Amino acid sequence: MNHKKIWKEVEFFSDGLKLAAYLYTPADWAPDTVARPGIVVLHGYSGMKDVYGLDVPERLWREGYFVLAIDHRGFGDSEGKRGRPNPLEQAQDIYDAVTYLETVMGVDPDRIGIYGTSWGGGTAIWAAAFDKRIKVVVSAVMVSDGERWMRTVRRLYEWPEFEAKVRTAARHRVATGTVERIELTDLMISDPHTKMVFAKHHVKDRRYNNTFELESAEWCVRWKPQWVAHRIAPRPVLVIYAENDLLVPIEQQIDCFNALGEPKKLVKLPKAQHYESYKFCNPQIAEISLSETARWFKSYL
Repeated sequence: MNHKKIWKEVEFFSDGLKLAAYLYTPADWAPDTVARPGIVVLHGYSGMKDVYGLDVPERLWREGYFVLAIDHRGFGDSEGKRGRPNPLEQAQDIYDAVTYLETVMGVDPDRIGIYGTSWGGGTAIWAAAFDKRIKVVVSAVMVSDGERWMRTVRRLYEWPEFEAKVRTAARHRVATGTVERIELTDLMISDPHTKMVFAKHHVKDRRYNNTFELESAEWCVRWKPQWVAHRIAPRPVLVIYAENDLLVPIEQQIDCFNALGEPKKLVKLPKAQHYESYKFCNPQIAEISLSETARWFKSYL
């Protein structure tokens, strides 16, 4: 299918920055029909709305929802400094994305959901914890504790070395205003499967950034969506994890699930690695995630 036929490129503002998004309008919706639910879709730590992620909004569009797939500030086609994923700023992007959906003709403002994958899975948890307009949540292969994530994927001796490097850069930054950058692969330590995916797909995109501000590590260490997950209840949350995820260790994902109130559901993608949750990498595994996601929104939104 030609994807350009099923979405419209739109823009909205967050903190004065123009953010790019794809808006999917249900094919069978007309102005004189009943308003429909809307769903915000979030990308991962170094992702973009149209890198890896088109399968989710397209599936939800086919199910009859309005869907808004966004590029966070500084990513994809959005304005903002490149390579600085500040999760609190991204949370504001999400709140403003929800507000934008409220302005779209045909969207029921009382039925707005959110879907996030990887880093976006964690920001979906955080945003829902503080914004009661978000009525239903789906979080897939999520980062729920930034410090635990960065620490777990490093060898024991590497973590104190990395902490010292980040502290030194922070002191230099506040004293001089100089911003140090780091290779993404040194910031987000990756397993062989992830490196293969990046080499074959991610780095070929013209908008890809291979360096991030080192301050990103400071923000990440302080980022713990699991700590606020309990605030979402009684709104429903679906958590999806990949059984053999080596990029985001599954223990933190399950711990976040346990911190949630009811109603909630945990879905395992059997024998799958992180990026096998995406259709381009493993269509059979991705279908499990897509089907569970569609059922969850149908049940609760």
